[in-house]
Amino acid sequence: MIRALKIFYILLALVMATGCVMDTRLQKQFLDIGQIKDAYEVASTSGLSLPAAEKLTYDIKWIGIPIGALITSIKGIEKINERDTYVFEAVFKTNDFCSKIYPVDDRFVSYMDKELLYTIRHEVYRREGKYKKDAVTEFDQVNGKAHFRNLLDNTDKVFDIPRGVHDFLSAYYYLRLLSLNLGDKLRYAVSNNEKIYQVILFAKSRTHLNLGALGKKPALLIQPYALQQGEQIREGSARGYYSYEGERMLLSAVITAPVFTRVSVQLKKVEEK
Repeated sequence: MIRALKIFYILLALVMATGCVMDTRLQKQFLDIGQIKDAYEVASTSGLSLPAAEKLTYDIKWIGIPIGALITSIKGIEKINERDTYVFEAVFKTNDFCSKIYPVDDRFVSYMDKELLYTIRHEVYRREGKYKKDAVTEFDQVNGKAHFRNLLDNTDKVFDIPRGVHDFLSAYYYLRLLSLNLGDKLRYAVSNNEKIYQVILFAKSRTHLNLGALGKKPALLIQPYALQQGEQIREGSARGYYSYEGERMLLSAVITAPVFTRVSVQLKKVEEK
């Protein structure tokens, strides 16, 4: 189960950033589908906006067993490097049962330029079993460099980034600013764990999801194709659904892989803070 949780954690980051991880069998079919647009061009003209404050709570289950909760929040606007930035936070915690086996208490904070719509800073505070990581990455989008600093051992690393890159958390909110219609295909870059992923999104289909107390919601299935250093991501596959009307948000996702079989993520509560 410990290995399952580690793999789930990696895939969850990709689900938030891209909608879901692509089934390898769909690769050729996907790449043959029409023109792929640059996501920035779509976001800058979409007219969509994020709420001033928001808190979303998701239930997470492993093969039907509750293992914890994911909480994502919009914390407001803050000045970073003299720029107005959105402040986003995501917290993932295992429940009491799962914590006895492999406790996870992770927090991520991202700062996205309000005007230019790319990441400025990403903070990581991870507690997973005996593993700890406290780190900050500063993104110099103008010069194409990211400066990573490990706050526990004071080590530094600089790596190249493409202009307009996002961290996995800012990518989730950036996706909500994209005006995606059925059949659209978009591309953008995502940084996670000091690696750069190239992501292509395909708005594949529309449906309705029953979210229990939240009612029935119109949803858009976004099918991505992800590359890392030119190689296709193959850790697993998933399907993710985003709300199609009103404020676009992740409603539900199902992640599958041979190691842990099936993990589901479903929106449970929507709050304004």
